[in-house]
Amino acid sequence: MRKTSLQESHKLMQYISEAVGSIRDPQELFRTLTDKLRLVFEFDSAAIITVDREMRYSNVFFEMLRFQLPDEFDRKKRLIAGSWLEPHLADHTVSVISIKEALERYSADVPLPKILYELGMRQVALSPLRTGGNVIGFLCFVSKDEKVWQEIEKELLATLSSPVAIAVSNALAYEELRQREAQTAMQLAVNNALLTIKDRHRMLLAVCEQIGKLVPCTFLGIRVMDDDGSYRLYDNFRRSESGFFTQVEATLDIENFEEMARQSFSLIATPGCFSGELFRELCEKYRILAYVKEKYGVCSFLTVSLWDIPGSRAGLIISNTSGSYEEHDQTTLSLIVPQLSLALQNYLAFDEIDKLRRKLEGERTSLIEEINAVHNFDEIIGNSSTLTTVLRRVSQVAPTDATVLIQGETGTGKELFARALHNLSPRSKRALIKINCATLPASLIESELFGHEKGSFTGATDRRIGKFELAEGGTIFLDEIGELPLELQAKLLRVLQERELERLGGKQVIKVDVRVIAATNRDLCREVAEGRFREDLFFRLNVFPLAIPSLSERREDIAMLAAHFAAKCSREFGKPLRPFKQSDMNRLVGREWKGNIRELAHLVEQAVIVSDGTTLDFSTILSSSVAVPDRASAGRSKTMGDFEQEVAVLERELILDALSRSKGRVSGAGGAAEQLALNPKTLYSRMQKLGLSKRYG
Repeated sequence: MRKTSLQESHKLMQYISEAVGSIRDPQELFRTLTDKLRLVFEFDSAAIITVDREMRYSNVFFEMLRFQLPDEFDRKKRLIAGSWLEPHLADHTVSVISIKEALERYSADVPLPKILYELGMRQVALSPLRTGGNVIGFLCFVSKDEKVWQEIEKELLATLSSPVAIAVSNALAYEELRQREAQTAMQLAVNNALLTIKDRHRMLLAVCEQIGKLVPCTFLGIRVMDDDGSYRLYDNFRRSESGFFTQVEATLDIENFEEMARQSFSLIATPGCFSGELFRELCEKYRILAYVKEKYGVCSFLTVSLWDIPGSRAGLIISNTSGSYEEHDQTTLSLIVPQLSLALQNYLAFDEIDKLRRKLEGERTSLIEEINAVHNFDEIIGNSSTLTTVLRRVSQVAPTDATVLIQGETGTGKELFARALHNLSPRSKRALIKINCATLPASLIESELFGHEKGSFTGATDRRIGKFELAEGGTIFLDEIGELPLELQAKLLRVLQERELERLGGKQVIKVDVRVIAATNRDLCREVAEGRFREDLFFRLNVFPLAIPSLSERREDIAMLAAHFAAKCSREFGKPLRPFKQSDMNRLVGREWKGNIRELAHLVEQAVIVSDGTTLDFSTILSSSVAVPDRASAGRSKTMGDFEQEVAVLERELILDALSRSKGRVSGAGGAAEQLALNPKTLYSRMQKLGLSKRYG
């Protein structure tokens, strides 16, 4: 001990206390303290060694050495049991140790005394660092010479060690707090990545980046194996020279890779840290690890189990090319196990569901193709050349997203063609939403199409989703598009052009993915010329025109259609299936069908209802005079009876047309009686007289 007065000792004590309170950086603080202590005590080098709460491990916390320790010497935590520190854990005073005696007392498994002796060091003084009555470490002075320490020197060093102990305790507490904050930040970042990133590889790359901030990591792997030994996931990521992780090939260029990979999976069943000799033993046992060690220089290995449940096991592995892993590294990784396990299990579950969905879609597609091959286009009945031409065009445009404009007379079955277009399209698994522009008041059409917000108009007590939003991913069928008011045509044009809309009374722009099919019985070219339909909307709708032939243009299909309707109505009404008389069928084929297929269906329905004999009875339904007169009666002059029959036919057709437009409704607003300007009772009476079905209304 250098000569130091009591007053100087007090000043040194005060200085150390002030330094502890003012210098925040631990390394700078302990360098300053060591320099001051060197003014009082004689030593060559100094170090601070800490012990954990359980007093199981020691760790070099700070060192100021005038010699170079060998590179292979591991400064990280070492077991205290059996070491040269163990006898001094209960010390309250400074202990002076002869390195030569320590060599004689401890085995070769305790390398530090031997290393120090070979470096010319002969003595170590240990001053216990205590806070709250517990030893948290030692202040160590290492010297080349063995000297005798006086009791006064030991007492002074013990006294000066008190503020040092406080500084070490503060530094350890700060480091523990910093580590916890870093772990919490990692947990939050990993959780955010797992929740927001849908692609598995990008998600795991983000997880790698967060792990790499806290745990030394050159390689990271995710393994999921089924009980049969097959891998469901075998993802590998490697830190590049730039410091960022990239995905690497799952397989290595070695023979029998898959078999060796399956064998090495048992590592995940026994998680742990493997460094030094333990890692070398693993490399001898698992050839794949030996290959990685040789090729990439990996020297340590850490595994954490993600789950081990019936049918599946999973684990997270990391490896490093420098340094070794410790228990706290495994503890850090364990913090993200719950979130990562849940995310991967969800991914695997959704992947399985997606595979089943694709399989079912394939089976459904095959079934639809089989049904269509047998039943053609559902209820589109016929094989005439005009119909075949239209169906060919339907087959051509259905698989696309092109907008289709269906034009045809009333009753030609435009809705059936719209359904065929949807069912044969890739959107068939989603909804086909229909809206009839002619049946809704102009004030409600906008709300029906685009929806409205609560309070947007009187009576809007709740938010309403429009038909376009309901049809998201599917098809919307705009029937009777020619009836759409001009002011709404502009809004519809925007939806078709921009694929976006705003609800009535709303400000939010809503993107929609909808295929549009429109239909009309009007001549839209004439409507455009007369200013009742926007030309730009017409061109936007008329991307792929589809003209539906009238029944008069496909007379060869009438017999097939009539037989179809007869069979259908017989099933619905519980009636026996009766055949047609040839004379009645000839009259049906020769008739001028202003109501087209719908009119034919109504007439056959009536015949099924009223018939009681062995054949269908059209005697009260069809007049003896048909629209195409036969040659026998062509030269005969008309009688009053002929005129009355023609009037009856015309009256029947007018009523059927009105019933068609009113969807079979007789009375009420928009009913057939209102359209014909008749009292509902009068119309019922005339319908009964003409033999029309009483099921209407």
